[in-house]
Amino acid sequence: MREKLKKIASTAICCMLFAAMLLSSWKFLMRKGSYVKNEDFYSYEGDYDVLFLGTSHVVMGVSPMELWKDYGIVSYNLANHGQWIPIDYWVLKNALDYTKPKLVVLDIRAIDIENNKVSPEHAAQTHESFDRMPLSRNKIAAIYDLFPKGERMEYLFDFSIYHTRWKEIDQTFFEEALPSEEKGADLDNSNNFDQTKIYELKPPKIYDKSEMNTGETVGKEYLRKIIELCREEGIEILLTSLPYAPNHAYQKWLNSAQAIADEYGVPYLDMIVEDTFVNYHTDFFDEDHLNSSGAKKTTKELGRYLKENFDLPDHRDGEAAEKWNQDYEDYKAHKVEALKLQKSLDTYLMLLADDDFDAVIEIYNPRIWKDSHYVHLFENLGVDGEQVTKDTDLIVIKEAGKSVDMIENFHDSEGVTETSAGQIGLFIEEMDEEDNVKSYGVYLDDEKRYTAGLLENAGIRILVLDKDTGETADMVTFSYTVKNQKNYKLKLMAINGEPVEEE
Repeated sequence: MREKLKKIASTAICCMLFAAMLLSSWKFLMRKGSYVKNEDFYSYEGDYDVLFLGTSHVVMGVSPMELWKDYGIVSYNLANHGQWIPIDYWVLKNALDYTKPKLVVLDIRAIDIENNKVSPEHAAQTHESFDRMPLSRNKIAAIYDLFPKGERMEYLFDFSIYHTRWKEIDQTFFEEALPSEEKGADLDNSNNFDQTKIYELKPPKIYDKSEMNTGETVGKEYLRKIIELCREEGIEILLTSLPYAPNHAYQKWLNSAQAIADEYGVPYLDMIVEDTFVNYHTDFFDEDHLNSSGAKKTTKELGRYLKENFDLPDHRDGEAAEKWNQDYEDYKAHKVEALKLQKSLDTYLMLLADDDFDAVIEIYNPRIWKDSHYVHLFENLGVDGEQVTKDTDLIVIKEAGKSVDMIENFHDSEGVTETSAGQIGLFIEEMDEEDNVKSYGVYLDDEKRYTAGLLENAGIRILVLDKDTGETADMVTFSYTVKNQKNYKLKLMAINGEPVEEE
């Protein structure tokens, strides 16, 4: 009997060790994107008032943290890259097991999907929608509804595909999967900050709303199912189209959402309009997606609409404030880190268009104003390009252009200049043997912020300040040349004195 018990115990221990090893190897080999993106959703103990659903348009276009800052709205971005409307339905149905929102905002970018319920080109992104989703009756129902037999196992038990990833192992496998600071958003493809982009997009030609494609699609079928689910649960719903430049054919698909909205008596906010609030020179990541400059503007406009049309509480003075304010501080640090990782002047200026930052900008090479691309980026910061002269060598920007000071000949004399950010002082620190200035210190309200050497060959120097504390968030210099080859074009030469490799 004793021997039998020993065998049973040893077998149990072996099984436990095997299970532990299996769990450890699964955690090591799994793709971490779903956990990074949605861990905060599942771990939050309160309710979200607003949930956002849709494709990458929403992931890269709506920031819950910016909504918190401006309006005190508690929300989560459950959209995902390649997440078509059928997946949105099941993501929402699962989410309702964990929270009871007052409002669901659904972008209808994938309304035209006619046959497939999931994107065959976005398998990795589809895993991001499902991997962190706990195994439940809803998840099983979702997998059986969306995927044919033979493809279901990898979404129900993702170890069935991740166990083969040994040959892909690199440094990222050893990094901890920390939750994103963006509450499900992914502004500027934030997992790859060096890929942050600015895409100059031609504004769309807007066609009459009566032009619509009335054909039935899988997208429309599940759009109706989402509306009906929200009605059953007593949740309001808003349909949206976020800004980009759809062609005539796709506008007819988007316009057909209005017919469905009218059918159910729900609002449809079409943000693809002429003379919109986005800047087509500066606010797009590519031809389909907003970058963070455009996303912040879109979020602000969307938040204004939500507050005016729905009964959403402002939680900034409530019980949730302490946690969300701390989360916002982490998000601000995340934005500063994005600035520091930039490898180009234009993306740096784009990210600087942010209410959380003030900036003191010294211009050493005024030929930057010859390149219209950079003129647009400064105008996006509130600078009036028509007021700039070759002698404009100091620009002070408050809260992404709410106040802008443009000062001429700042470098020509020692002393203090009054600006909206405070007193900016230039004081000589070192002279050469011929009494020429070698270096000077720049002060803000009697506090020295940096020493600048005139031999550094800088084209522009940018001091970034935290709007709330006034503390230095970043300081960077860019060296460049501007050449005229039919059109003036800026070429970046160095960042903080380090040469930039040609692409």
